[in-house]
This record gives sequence, structure tokens and C-alpha cells, in this order.
Amino acid sequence: MKLKQTTQLALLSSFLLMTMNRSESLFIKLFILAGQSNMVGYQSNLDDLPDRLRQSQKNVLWYDRHDEWVPLELPTEPVLTPDPSIPVPPFEGYHPEHSHKVNNSVGFGPEISLGHNLAHGLNETVALVKYSRNGTNLATQWHPGLDANGVPQDTLYPRMKHRVEQAIADLSDRGYTVQVSGVFWMQGESDASHPEMAQNYESNLTHFIQTIRQDFNRPNLPFIYAMVHFGNHHEKPNNTINCCGDTVRSAQLTVQTTIPHTRAVETRNLSLHPDLLHFDSNGILTLGNRFANAWLNIFSFSSTDTIMPELMTESPQD
Repeated sequence: MKLKQTTQLALLSSFLLMTMNRSESLFIKLFILAGQSNMVGYQSNLDDLPDRLRQSQKNVLWYDRHDEWVPLELPTEPVLTPDPSIPVPPFEGYHPEHSHKVNNSVGFGPEISLGHNLAHGLNETVALVKYSRNGTNLATQWHPGLDANGVPQDTLYPRMKHRVEQAIADLSDRGYTVQVSGVFWMQGESDASHPEMAQNYESNLTHFIQTIRQDFNRPNLPFIYAMVHFGNHHEKPNNTINCCGDTVRSAQLTVQTTIPHTRAVETRNLSLHPDLLHFDSNGILTLGNRFANAWLNIFSFSSTDTIMPELMTESPQD
């Protein structure tokens, strides 16, 4: 009898251990990427990548343009199929090809180096979902608030939220326990083109962070954002001027000091495309490195070995 009970206890212990290990193996951290054209990777070029980076990243799950979870592989842009018949509310005036994809039709954003560094630094598989649109501002187009009647506005924010929720549900259907673990935000250039938007950037970014943390029930959700790389009166080759880069940069620095678990990532020494607004391929990859290191540092992980040296344009202490 004692032998039988001992055997049953041993089997139960083995079952619980297997269940625990299975549960642990199916737990996954999910990261949200959002913003405008430098998050899209508008001026990226697949030809700039070494062969090694063209390979599928098996330890990074990517929610692709067909709303399916796949290993991260190139190209990651455009997010949606460029079909002129598909409306893009609330920006009906934007052709889908302009609203989504990169300049040379196919390319990549910071997710390529970001995903590698997060998975390597954590030594586990991670999941990435992105929702970005070229030329969009935080003041109105990304604003998550209510209209005058108390009804949620039809902006990019609820559309991003819906895509993330759908991505989480699809992972859950596969048996994963999902934890929303961080947000990476590359945006601000559009607001830096309008004095009033620039003046309100601090309050708008604060509200955006608070809303996304509330909506995903993560009050301390790490929010990593890249700073605008230019200052006031930034003139571009097409003779247009961004008036208020310093104003937005100041707001971004203030938010880092007032909102816990946020990090402002410097971008001023990232390499640029000749249009002087967008990062080139190497700048995009370096941005992904910096995003990952900022997130890893929040959680006191050692990020010494997470950088991909051949992609760097700055010294490791940056």
C-alpha cells in the first residue's frame, strides 16, 4: 500500500513538474512598436543588410501583415497590402501606399535589431507587434481621448489597440500566456512641425502613456521612446522646415523625469538619409539596439552582450 501511494505521489509530482515546465515554456513577453515613418523604417533598404540579418529569427515572433504570428523575417514592411480600394480611416486622403510602406516598397524598421537584442538579452523567445503610419502626429491622429460627446475618437490609437488585442488573442489560442512587457514609440517629427502641437507634446505624451498602461492593465509598463533628432528651424532639402524640434525634445526629456518607467532614447547621432528627416538603414538598426538596451536597463539586465557590433555607428557606452 505504501509502495502504491509512493508511486502515485511520484507520478503526481512528475506531472506537476511537467505542467509547470510547460506553462513556463509557453509564457511569452509581448512588445508593442508604434509611431510614424522612422518606426515604419521609411528609408530602409534591404540591400544594406548583411546576409546574416536576412535570416529568419526563430526566437522572435512577429505579427505580420496578414495578422499571423511567424518568425521575424524580412521584409517586415509594408504592414498592410497596398490596395488603393482599401480606405484608411480616419485618413481617407492618404493613399495606403503612402500611409504604410517604406520608400522602396519593401523594407524593415527597428524591429530587426530590437527583436534580436531582446531575445538574446532575455535568453527567451519574445513577441513583437507593430502599428505605425507615416507622417502622423500625436496631437490629433494618435490621440486616445474622447470627443465632445464622450465617445472614443476614431484615431490610430484604438486601431493600434485593436491590433495588439487581436495579436494577444491569437497567441492565447496557441496556448501562450501573454504579458504585455513594453512599448517602443518613435514619433514626434510631425508635432515638431506645428507650434501648438509642439507646445502640447508633453501633456499629450503623458496622456498617451497613461492610457496605454491603463488599457493593458500594466500601471508600470515600460515605455521607451526615441527623441526627435532635430532642433528648431530644421530645414530639409525639399525647402520645408520643422519649426519646433527643440520644443518637442524638451517635452520628451521632461516626461522621462516625471513618469516612472519611461526612457527617452537619444537619436541625434544616428545616421540619416539625405532627406535629413529619416534614418537610413544603419540608423534604423542602431535605434533598435538602443531601444532594446533601454528596456533591458530598466529591469537591470546586463546588456553588455546584446549589441550587434557590426551594426553600430557609435561607441558601446552610448
